Amino acid sequence: MKNPQSIAGVYDENYKRPNYFHYSQGLYEPLIASLVSFCRLKAGASVLDVGCGQGFFSFLLAKRGLKVHGVDLSEIGIAEAQHRYADLPIRFTVADILKTSFPELFDCVFVRSCSLYNIDGFPTQRAFTDRLLELLKPGGTLIFVYNSTFRSEVGATWRHHSMAAVREHFSPYPGARIYFVNKLTHLFWRRLSLSRTATGCNAMLTRLLHKGGDFVCILEKRTGGHGLVR
Repeated sequence: MKNPQSIAGVYDENYKRPNYFHYSQGLYEPLIASLVSFCRLKAGASVLDVGCGQGFFSFLLAKRGLKVHGVDLSEIGIAEAQHRYADLPIRFTVADILKTSFPELFDCVFVRSCSLYNIDGFPTQRAFTDRLLELLKPGGTLIFVYNSTFRSEVGATWRHHSMAAVREHFSPYPGARIYFVNKLTHLFWRRLSLSRTATGCNAMLTRLLHKGGDFVCILEKRTGGHGLVR
């Protein structure tokens, strides 16, 4: 697993630029709305946004009426999030998710393209996923979202995972539901994108058009107490 402090240093530099990843609200708000609906998250449900960076997805989750706590290693990223979304009731904290304790468990843990998943050993290294599940209430939901090209390849800064890799990673967890969402088709299909049929169509379009999308895994914590799903 990557050294958290080295990750923080990289992102502290990147996050000096507002909206470093050039996220589009029009593109991603429908996806977040679909995920909230699909997972039956009610207004007021508590969500931990892990690796929240500059707070974009925390903002979109809060717009759905959820009680959001965003955490990230980057002090620069958290400062930007606190400034940009100061008018919303979102709590932002600089924290190492592998070490930080929280006073309560969460109804949902959301993680989108976190650097701790940007590793070659992703298919079999599950300590980070186990940690995220520990932070959920029994019956709570982990929403894993990861940007990829549907192929297993290494770019200059990003490790793209394949469907086979995502399936292998989540194979020990009962009930894991895995999809692939194309950014453009989701604008039309919305919640229908979270289906096997749409996943097949999105994978084909991504291969043809060489445009990326997002893997999505929905995983409920089924056991009592702090027990993991496995």
